[in-house]
Amino acid sequence: MEITFSPTNDARLIARLNRSIHEHHVHMNPSFFAEYEEEKMYEAFSTLIGRPGHHYMVMQLEATPIGYIWFEEKVGEANAFRQAVRVVYVHHISIDPMYQRNGYGRRVMEWMEQWALDHQFKSIELDYWMS
Repeated sequence: MEITFSPTNDARLIARLNRSIHEHHVHMNPSFFAEYEEEKMYEAFSTLIGRPGHHYMVMQLEATPIGYIWFEEKVGEANAFRQAVRVVYVHHISIDPMYQRNGYGRRVMEWMEQWALDHQFKSIELDYWMS
């Protein structure tokens, strides 16, 4: 089966694909995360999509969207305290629960690594929360 990655500006699609990971976040930390509401997510992603340096890629299996990755290019100038910064920061990875435990999350990160290398980034950062 063919896996493809396509850029998107479709806030509605990202809001829908975000549901499972957001509900997982709520489950893990209900005092911090708000309950999932698709319209609110759509509104939030509508304002986020299109920001310079932010990318939303939809993972498709035989043309069916099964997940997405949202990442940001973080570039900072050198200063007296540190060297120049050039990293990719992964904000979200979400795979539809029907497709989880099949290696698709690993495929997303392999794709991300290749994208970073192709664009001269040597570092990928993300947050990982343990349950």
